[in-house]
Amino acid sequence: MIETHRITEFPGGPKSFVEIPFEVGPEIERIEVSYAFPAGSGGSTIDLGLAREGRLRGWTGSEYGHVWIAEDRASAGYHAGPLPGRWQVVLGIVKLGPDPWVELSIRLIEKRPRWLAGELHSHTEHSDGGVEATQALARARASGCDFLALTDHNTTAQNRVQPEDTGLLLIPGLELTTYWGHTNFLGLPDPVEDARCRDLPEVARKMAEAREAGATVVINHPCSDAGFNRWQSGWDVAFDALEIWNGNWAPHNAEAVALWQSLLAEGRRIPATGGSDFHLKNRRRHGRPANRLCAMGHSVAGVLGAVRGGANVVAFAPDEAMAYPLPGTPCFGEDHEGAVGVRFEGLSAGDEIRAVSEAGTVATLAATGPVQELEAPLDGRFLRFEVWAGDVPRLFTNPFYRA
Repeated sequence: MIETHRITEFPGGPKSFVEIPFEVGPEIERIEVSYAFPAGSGGSTIDLGLAREGRLRGWTGSEYGHVWIAEDRASAGYHAGPLPGRWQVVLGIVKLGPDPWVELSIRLIEKRPRWLAGELHSHTEHSDGGVEATQALARARASGCDFLALTDHNTTAQNRVQPEDTGLLLIPGLELTTYWGHTNFLGLPDPVEDARCRDLPEVARKMAEAREAGATVVINHPCSDAGFNRWQSGWDVAFDALEIWNGNWAPHNAEAVALWQSLLAEGRRIPATGGSDFHLKNRRRHGRPANRLCAMGHSVAGVLGAVRGGANVVAFAPDEAMAYPLPGTPCFGEDHEGAVGVRFEGLSAGDEIRAVSEAGTVATLAATGPVQELEAPLDGRFLRFEVWAGDVPRLFTNPFYRA
């Protein structure tokens, strides 16, 4: 959606402003504005800004010919924030040359489903991560991540970081770290007033507080063999997803997948996630494993909506083996009737594809090349898929559920 204007009238002359109004609806995820004018010796000097509901949201003078704003990020000089409403491009008329004009383009980009890959569990120097927050962003970008959650232990100081790389979506977070297990609160800069838990019931109360405030709550490494890292608060608590793959593949992850499978078989609809749980001392890499999810827009709300909805493939890396629903099959996490079809890409010969229901593995297929398709009936409560290279997994899809 592009709106263009050629402005040749400047009734206030120099030292005045010209405003060009436009409307932004709830379906828009990004505003982009480009402009040009005759500059140089004897030309004009015209500044640029953007306002929403009559209040400036940014100003860049005449230095930039292209600026943009999204809900969670913005180009230099502009504030991210809500988009729907009445907007104005603000032209500051500094100087006018002979026959002045401005060519203006307003582009409104609509939200759309897109596959993104990223990290939901990582640490920085703000707790025990060992790297500055900006270094964590650089590492995540180098690993192929589209988004990164900084989830330091019982602190939110890392959420004040202003990244220079606005192409990487930064998700605010906190890892509630207790003597009875750990859980991530994602999406809010300050999800709870105080992260201390003095007894087991207080863990559940903090989770409810964060979720009521709007955070997405993910229980981390539930079967950890590291003492109090293991989840001890049961499953009748306020949470949205379960981390089944934490860091390098290990027996505690296999136990977590088995736990997830048992909860699904009981009829619980629990989305699965993964996370590197990066600390410099554990020598892990951001996005290993990755969450490769279908989000409605490249935004915090879009990513976390996909997490809660189970539109997620927990994969070894952001850019390796992947699974996609075939046309006619809904996205992972959704209800369906009949057979489901999945396309697997990035496979190696000999990889084993498994279809899993509450009855266990109901179908297998050995990959003969990098691309393979598998269709299986959705006869039980759910059907999900796994890819294995010997004893090491390459991916786990979230389930399709029978309508």
